[in-house]
Amino acid sequence: MRGKRRLKQFHKILRRVKCFRQAMSDLTDRELSQLTVSFKRRLKQGESLDDLLPEAYAAICEADHRVLGQFPYDVQILGGIALHKGMLAEMNTGEGKTLMATMPLYLNALSEKSAILLTTNDYLALRDAEEMGPVYQFMGLSVAAGVSRKTEKSFGNKEKKKIYAADIVYTTHGGLGFDYLINNLVTTTADKFLREFYFVIVDEADSVLLDAAQTPLVISGSPRVQSNDLADFFVTTLIEGRDYEKEEGSVWLTEAGIRYAEHFFRIDNFYAEEYFEINRRVTFALRAHTLFEMKKSYMISDDGELQLLDGGSGRLMSGVKLSGGQHQALEAKEKVKISAESRYMASVTFQNLFLMFPKMSGMSGTISDAAGELWDVYHKEVVVIPPNRPVRRKDLRDRCYRNAEQQLTAAMKEVIAIHETGRPVLIVVSTIPETELASGYLVRARVPHSVLNANNAFWEAEIIREAGRMNAVTVATGMAGRGTDIKLGEGVKELGGLAVIGIGWVISGRNVRPEAGPAGRETREAAVSLFLCRMV
Repeated sequence: MRGKRRLKQFHKILRRVKCFRQAMSDLTDRELSQLTVSFKRRLKQGESLDDLLPEAYAAICEADHRVLGQFPYDVQILGGIALHKGMLAEMNTGEGKTLMATMPLYLNALSEKSAILLTTNDYLALRDAEEMGPVYQFMGLSVAAGVSRKTEKSFGNKEKKKIYAADIVYTTHGGLGFDYLINNLVTTTADKFLREFYFVIVDEADSVLLDAAQTPLVISGSPRVQSNDLADFFVTTLIEGRDYEKEEGSVWLTEAGIRYAEHFFRIDNFYAEEYFEINRRVTFALRAHTLFEMKKSYMISDDGELQLLDGGSGRLMSGVKLSGGQHQALEAKEKVKISAESRYMASVTFQNLFLMFPKMSGMSGTISDAAGELWDVYHKEVVVIPPNRPVRRKDLRDRCYRNAEQQLTAAMKEVIAIHETGRPVLIVVSTIPETELASGYLVRARVPHSVLNANNAFWEAEIIREAGRMNAVTVATGMAGRGTDIKLGEGVKELGGLAVIGIGWVISGRNVRPEAGPAGRETREAAVSLFLCRMV
């Protein structure tokens, strides 16, 4: 009921915005862009952002139309109002959240305070800054991206100061978090580069504010002397059941294993204080070999770096390391270069970071399912914005199977049957090993396909964009390519649109809907979503 009352209030504001549409249309380009100066002057004379909202939104909508050829729909304006009001807006996938964000970003940038939009990866931050940037520049505002297309490039403090001095900044959640920590570790005031926080829009807000809320971003230093190779070799000689026991995410040495460790390292008491370092390294090495699995817990990048995997999204967690020496134990296990083991110097969670903003809002296609939790944690209200046109996705009933093998076989038979008609298929799985299993089946069936497992947001976006063309078969983890539109190829609409087949046990509605969403975007016409769930 609260959401409906909010929408009713927003509709009144929407009508006021639309009253200015003709007046804005009659202005020349110069007259339209000069409104920014006028708005700033009126703010300094005592008007509030809420006072300016109808006229400012009408102005930026006209700028969107002139620069991008896109005039925001009424529902996008409603969403933009919700974001300015500090709410969390749910909009269906493909409804144009990127264009919607131009309105609250422009309005809040008029205050000459920081206005930041945070995305989930570098690709989206750069894409949005490049695509929307000309609109802000047309209106006399500056825009910058806090990330680089070259992943190995890092900005110095002077470059960051220039970036964050821009009226509007597009960057990533993790990028802002680490910049906040670095900014607090500089030795002089002159080296600080962040402006005081004011307004932020968090994209994919449910994933960041809830799933990753307590994940600490850490800056560390003071490397410690380390020697992991001997402990790693020792652990490879152990036998489960005799030397160690494992149960429900825990592992420990047995009495026989302890005696063997004392003999191996030539010490008299494995738990004596003077042998604490040996004990610690053996413990981490044992955990590395028994509790962490390649392609489920971590991956090795092309340049030999061990990077952790987010169990929920399947994405690489750039810049995040396990603490206490566990990360180095994994590196020793995989025989890659062992990074310096460090002590924490500074740390912040996403939850604490976003609570520092006087005005924080967010948007997602799947946020209403967590409305209660978001209110309890952040005191943020969720508003569901209706779609511009009805979703044309057809959801089929789940199919359950006795085991994973039967499940995969049935799903792949369905994929091949659909593929033979020429209709494109998007196969969604939970983990990277599952993408490999599905790919292996398709290789044996001689079905050409692409595999996406969230390793590189730039090239995965290019591939997912082509997933709607005739005869395309794409295998992806749930988060791969998220935020990228899939356009239907010629003749696909007549075949029924994009078919989405989800494989695996679905934990929650929020995990289902990002997978189903691609099939229902208006840009993709009719489509089918099918989920095959394994019984547990």
